[in-house]
Amino acid sequence: MSDQYRIGRRLGLSLVAGIWVAGMWALVATPVTAQAQTPFLGPVPAPVCQPGDRTESGVDGQLTTAERASGASTHPYNCNLAIVGEYAGQGAGHQLMWYGHCAYVTTEGYEAGQKGVPPLRHPGIQVLDVSNPHAPRYVTHLDDPASLYDWEDGAVNSRRALLASAESWMGAGPQPAVSFYDLSNCAHPRLLSSVQLPDPKLMAHGGNFAYDGKTYWITSYNKRRLYAIDVTDPRHPKELLDWDFPGGQAGGAGAGQICHRISLNQFTVDGHPPDTLLFCGVVGHLVRPGVYRSGNGLVIYDVSEVQERRPHPVIKAISSLYWVNGNIAIEPDLAFIHGTPYVGVGDECGSGGCSYPKGAIAACRAGLPPFGFERLIDISNLAKPRLVAQLMIGVDSPKNCPLTEHDITATMGGYGYSMHDCTFDNPRDATLLACSGHQAGVRVFDIRNPEQPREIAYFVGPAPPLPTEIDPGSLLNAFQGVTPPINFAWSKAHSRFVWRHGQLYLWITSSHGGFYVLKFENQAEIAKLKPVPTPGNEDYQD
Repeated sequence: MSDQYRIGRRLGLSLVAGIWVAGMWALVATPVTAQAQTPFLGPVPAPVCQPGDRTESGVDGQLTTAERASGASTHPYNCNLAIVGEYAGQGAGHQLMWYGHCAYVTTEGYEAGQKGVPPLRHPGIQVLDVSNPHAPRYVTHLDDPASLYDWEDGAVNSRRALLASAESWMGAGPQPAVSFYDLSNCAHPRLLSSVQLPDPKLMAHGGNFAYDGKTYWITSYNKRRLYAIDVTDPRHPKELLDWDFPGGQAGGAGAGQICHRISLNQFTVDGHPPDTLLFCGVVGHLVRPGVYRSGNGLVIYDVSEVQERRPHPVIKAISSLYWVNGNIAIEPDLAFIHGTPYVGVGDECGSGGCSYPKGAIAACRAGLPPFGFERLIDISNLAKPRLVAQLMIGVDSPKNCPLTEHDITATMGGYGYSMHDCTFDNPRDATLLACSGHQAGVRVFDIRNPEQPREIAYFVGPAPPLPTEIDPGSLLNAFQGVTPPINFAWSKAHSRFVWRHGQLYLWITSSHGGFYVLKFENQAEIAKLKPVPTPGNEDYQD
């Protein structure tokens, strides 16, 4: 690791938390520390699209009621991204993972064949060969219990060619099974182990590998706990840790918070070696828009004792950064921008929670964003995480509430246009960030200047051709509170940037359209960017 990535500034030990209300920031941690900062609060400028692109007719990110009602939404919308290849299958679920020339697309196997949902031909994780980006093809599927019923827990570690999954059953699994696959032949994963864990009611929700591939971490949303699995020998995994946060420590039941989604540091940050920091998107207790009983946002933990395999390891909270202009903090991910470490983290829902349209209307009345969005947070001083930018798009802005607040009904599920998983193009030197935004599709941001981000591209996948059609592999069914008419699609997964023969491509998923390979159209703009690692994004864990 070069010195470029060894950031060593330490400027104190106090916790800092920020909230934004109607465009203003105030510090609300204990103890309170004043700090001058002028973050970019958004919204970002809308992109300039190419002639011939099929663009949105509403505000940036919006699928208007006219587009939904007319059937226009059954065709994709694109700006600076063109379809190169696709594999629809029977729809896509929460996650897209990758290794080599292969993609791993999760499906919602627990729902298939129940409550009017058709059966799946290939239940579990779909294995796709994308060696020809113009013709992605199905090869096989992984259907052990953990892969059949996973949620947001799947992860790939490229250093050891491993794929991990945990049995979740809608995020609250009755069978605490974990499985590990060898991806040496990426199109034909080989099952190494599928085992039960000591906790008979694990209820796995999120999961991720340590960067060295020797520890697999799991979060339990329902039980507010963390689990660490030793996979030094993936054929014989063993539980290292079943952690309940001490009362009052950020995260866990004692603080009234939930450690929702996690990642670990793949590089040295502020003197902390790889795999010794755990970034958690914590979910606090929302009282009403702008008011939390406990914090929602980012908490950074020291997990070095687990990484060092000390007996009876202890996890320590280093710092936190909370906000009140969103809800349900999602997975934080680390990247360097011009040598400075940043964490990107957003929210699954807006300031009024996940109940739409009620939540959006309440947020709008409070002058707060109705939908969740991504943030860039400077962590060069781990003790004082600092908000640098909010990647709000048009639909997130309270100014556009009269145009958007009624778009999402109670029959469309609880996410609206909110962001879910975001991916940096090159975590070692990031220039682009792609975010899946549920009904807003996939939005791509230029972050070369993190203090002035801008949107440069988007792709919104198609709704089913018939509004009564249910894709059994997707989440759009009665289990998620979605009922016909289904005149929209969801994008939820991480995306993969790939440089190939001088062209920049993006792998994504959409609930009805399935898996897509997209190509950036504006090559003059792309030529200004440095190529990402070949074949792409290998410093990502999922």
